[in-house]
Amino acid sequence: MVGAVARHEYTVIGPKVSLVARMITAYPGLVSCDEVTYLRSMLPAYNFKKLPEKMMKNISNPGKMYEYLGHRRCIMFGKRHLARERNKNHLLLDREKELEAFQMAQQRCLHQKKGQAVLYEGGKGYGKSQLLAEINFLAQKEGYRVLPLKLKEADSTQCFYAVQTLMAIFFEIDTCPAYNRQECLRKQLQGMVQEPLHCLFNDLFFVKFPLSFEVSHMDDLARQKKVKACFFQVLQKAVRETPLIFLIDEAQYMDAASWEFWGTLLSSVPIIMVMTLTLPFTLCGWAQHFLQSPQAILVPISKLAATSLLRMACWELGVVSIPQELQMCFGNPLYCEVLCQDLLSKDILLFRDLQKEEEENSKWESLSATAMKSTMYSISPATFEEDQELYVCTVKDDVNLDTVLLPPLLKEIAVNQLDQLSPEEQLLVKCAAVIGHSIHVDLLQHLLPGWDENKLLQVLRALVDMHVLRWFTQSQELPAEPILEPSSIEIIKQTKEKEKSDPGFPLRLQKELSLPQTELLEFGVPLLREAAWELWPKAQQIALHLECACFLQDLACRCGSCHGGDFVSFHRFAICPTKSSSGTSRFCSYKDTGSVLTQVITEKLQLPSPQDSFQFQTKPSRSQEVFTSEHCRTEEEFLDQVNRKLAQGSPEKDVLTTKPCHCEEILKLVLSPLTQHCLIIGETTCAFYYLLEAAAASLDLSDNYMAFFYLRKASSLLGQHSAFSFLKKHKVKICQFEEAAFCSLRSEVCFNMGQITLAKKLARQALRLLKRNFPCTWFGVLFQTFLEKYWHSWSLNQPPNNPSENKKKLAILQQQVHCLSLLWQLYNLEATASSRRFACLATLMQKNSAEEFANEAQVVSAYVALSQFSQNMGDREKWLHCEQMAIQKSSLCWFSREGLLATAQLMQALAYTKLCLGHLDFSIKLGFQAHEICRHLKKPALENLVLSVLFRSAFLKKKFDLCVHVLESQWALISQGHDVLGLACFYSACLDLLLYGKGLLCRPFGECLRFIQHYEHSCVLTSQSNVMLGVHSSLAMWFAQGSQWNLFEHHFSKARQLVKRTNASLFGSHGFVRFLECHVLMLQKMPEGLFMRIPPETHSHTLKYFKEFFSRCVTCPVYHQWVSELKASVMRYGKRESMSMTNIIGPFDTCFTRIWIEGDFPEEDISFEGNLGIQRFDRVADVKENKDEEEIQECIC
Repeated sequence: MVGAVARHEYTVIGPKVSLVARMITAYPGLVSCDEVTYLRSMLPAYNFKKLPEKMMKNISNPGKMYEYLGHRRCIMFGKRHLARERNKNHLLLDREKELEAFQMAQQRCLHQKKGQAVLYEGGKGYGKSQLLAEINFLAQKEGYRVLPLKLKEADSTQCFYAVQTLMAIFFEIDTCPAYNRQECLRKQLQGMVQEPLHCLFNDLFFVKFPLSFEVSHMDDLARQKKVKACFFQVLQKAVRETPLIFLIDEAQYMDAASWEFWGTLLSSVPIIMVMTLTLPFTLCGWAQHFLQSPQAILVPISKLAATSLLRMACWELGVVSIPQELQMCFGNPLYCEVLCQDLLSKDILLFRDLQKEEEENSKWESLSATAMKSTMYSISPATFEEDQELYVCTVKDDVNLDTVLLPPLLKEIAVNQLDQLSPEEQLLVKCAAVIGHSIHVDLLQHLLPGWDENKLLQVLRALVDMHVLRWFTQSQELPAEPILEPSSIEIIKQTKEKEKSDPGFPLRLQKELSLPQTELLEFGVPLLREAAWELWPKAQQIALHLECACFLQDLACRCGSCHGGDFVSFHRFAICPTKSSSGTSRFCSYKDTGSVLTQVITEKLQLPSPQDSFQFQTKPSRSQEVFTSEHCRTEEEFLDQVNRKLAQGSPEKDVLTTKPCHCEEILKLVLSPLTQHCLIIGETTCAFYYLLEAAAASLDLSDNYMAFFYLRKASSLLGQHSAFSFLKKHKVKICQFEEAAFCSLRSEVCFNMGQITLAKKLARQALRLLKRNFPCTWFGVLFQTFLEKYWHSWSLNQPPNNPSENKKKLAILQQQVHCLSLLWQLYNLEATASSRRFACLATLMQKNSAEEFANEAQVVSAYVALSQFSQNMGDREKWLHCEQMAIQKSSLCWFSREGLLATAQLMQALAYTKLCLGHLDFSIKLGFQAHEICRHLKKPALENLVLSVLFRSAFLKKKFDLCVHVLESQWALISQGHDVLGLACFYSACLDLLLYGKGLLCRPFGECLRFIQHYEHSCVLTSQSNVMLGVHSSLAMWFAQGSQWNLFEHHFSKARQLVKRTNASLFGSHGFVRFLECHVLMLQKMPEGLFMRIPPETHSHTLKYFKEFFSRCVTCPVYHQWVSELKASVMRYGKRESMSMTNIIGPFDTCFTRIWIEGDFPEEDISFEGNLGIQRFDRVADVKENKDEEEIQECIC
């Protein structure tokens, strides 16, 4: 209703009206329509004619235009036609069962001499037309005559239309000119139908045969029966010569008379009919009778599997891998195809060469391709020719896929599905679309305050019954290990109980109707969420997203079992001052002009956290004083104390049995949607805050790719990076702490991706922002080391100047500890003397910052890191000293989840130590206990490390059955993620089992070799010299076993390049031992003159490597006896030239094989029965520790 107040008139306005006005001007005198009207009319294509494109005023992209020709110009029977043509470059995916049903129908038709019908039913876009195209190709290849037909909705109103059209195709008069149609039909009928009966087909095929006397005396019913009888006669004669197949696409639009005819035909004529039915449909009585006949088979077409859909998307985009954020088609091939074409047309994808050798990047902005390559092992790429260029694609950084509009075709399909719902159901679906991909009932209730509980549940149940929504269940891609189902919003149970007194806080619904335990829903119809979201007006859209953000921000913290707190430790306290006297606080330390969401968060974002209890150098509480009196002096006492403490825990407070960690659910249901809500309403500052939280949560869950995804979004918010720091101006105003946290998180992601140089650069930058500079020169290292050793111990005794800034300082210290931990690990990857000095300084600074943090769990972790570094560097005294310090400090840990994590880290370090010293049974026991804690804490990275130590202990103890159990658990853990390094360690262990496992097999050798060949040049594995030394040495030994000396030389040469870059760590020592075994094999068994690329090793060169092993690997004496025997064997055999080559035996019938089978290690063979399901150990078995020093000294000598 528009116009002045005095003269209101009803009219229609809007973009469509403007388009119609321009179309009338552009195409005068024609009945024209746009593409949307053309598609929604559901009329045959021959009723329209495409018009030339013309420029229209004020309309930038009018789209395709069509002229409506009307029924007056359409012919009364259709033409042979299929919706899709077979693409020889795109194979039919995941349809083996459907094709098997067609082949079985062929066999029955051949043996029973009766017709057969196969009907494929499925939703729109499930690939039914593509399946028909494949059947058409296969049938023609086998010599069948195929008659295809695609029906339209308008065809269902024309009686006998399907039979009429198919018989016209059979007689081949559908393609001939109208003036020649009668003559063509006469030739086809000649010899099959008597000439006086030709006039029966005048009305059917629009010909004018002379009316015969016999036909003139027939009534209409008799003529119809005679026509059908003629058709039966013609088809019977034709089948004797060539088998026939009728293909009917969209058979739900077939008229009742045609259904009746086909049903009668199949019982007497041996033809095959293949039809498709698109759900949902309503069939007439004759159609239902046809489906119930014994000749008809109804085959449902299911959705494509995720891997098949990925391959299809890769084919459409011309790549071998796509990012995870593009995988959203719910198994629908049509949607996948149209979306890929739309993404290409909108130019929002970047393509990068896969075959280009991966190199280290100096810029964060150029890491997209590297991140993609690290996830490709889980995707089955298509088969490409050898000389074809291979690409991967990524989404541009400034693109938000959640706000990209759907293509018109898919939007029309989704809107049509939405229109079939009732108004209440439509409203609920539209509200659910605003929430996101995962919907919680409480949040729906919050967006629909006018609905009572029973009404909401009733509408939800109706939508679930129609499969529009479905209750969320764990997908098959999740780990096979059972995970407790969360009660969702209960993830922040403590927070919600704290805020129940607040009437504005959303309360848990007291359900009267029964609901599934999960209370989470997801969309069951593809792209319905995206289409429903686009239907909201802009203002209402923003208002609803604001409501969702206000609801979710109260839950944006760690789960209740982790006792709340930020994922970036003390994040909120570092960017805002402490509480004022009025009890309110500000969300950021800077002022936000007119931010509604910030004002809401200002009042509500104060969550209880155990972090509030941390203080600087405060007196311990009474319970802490009691616990600190029990200092542990030995590993046995430590493990006994841990077991006793776990056993004493009450059922309500048992950390390992109640309240499993729900941080993964918080990331998916709270943090990730919050970032989208904030971006849509324009709150970029809050979006940046939650993107950092989401990235930290992803790293905490060992999902490096998603952490990179969130950080890349955060980078796009900040804008382009300037080469000059004084010119850098962020689009989003952030405080210095957030910039430091942003650098720290990116450094960790780069470290996990193998980008060592960039990771160092970002970690140093973060420390500069945190006012804790890390030196760049050797002189700076010396000076900083002096300060850390002497001045820092004095500064710890100084009380903080401003106690009100404690929490902010705690946040800064936590980030400092994190950055320094990253730095020593980064420098530890390099074997140079300067890198060792930098790594040593980083561990010292980490320990000092942790002590200043006054958090004993952090102190324990710092001592564990210092102990591990000392072991890697071969400093035995410092290694064991730091380990004892960590054991003593562990007595001071609060028995909380953070303290339990530090305890698990310490137990892993102790298991590692006992393994290196040769106390294998004790190492296994410690490893099992650490694995149990890690499994309940949901720490995949630490659990994988524990399993690696467990395998090595069991392997050296020759417990091969236990090795297989460990590897199976490790595979279940790492195969679901994207951890290339974890997979490399796993396949290295598999190679050891293949070489020495007495026939036991966890993964075939071919799979191990393919993985190494595919990833050996990746930055992740290039930086891991210790692991790759063992891998290449094991591969060389495998090829030597089969006397494949050229392949032996290839991997042996790579191992020789790596041996100088390793250290005394367990993996480094293990790889060195494998390398020495290769030397023994080469000296004893390899024929002369086979080395082509590298010079052959001599007896003296081999002895030099043995000497280097004993000087470097002092802190890993578990291998010393083995290596001493190898060295003795080399010395006994003497020089290679004097060895007898007349009696060459198998490569593994050598002395080191005897050592492996018969040798003992410095450990009593205590029988140990168990597997990874063991619960916990009450007491530690007695292990002989009093002779450690003597045994180690003897091994070294």
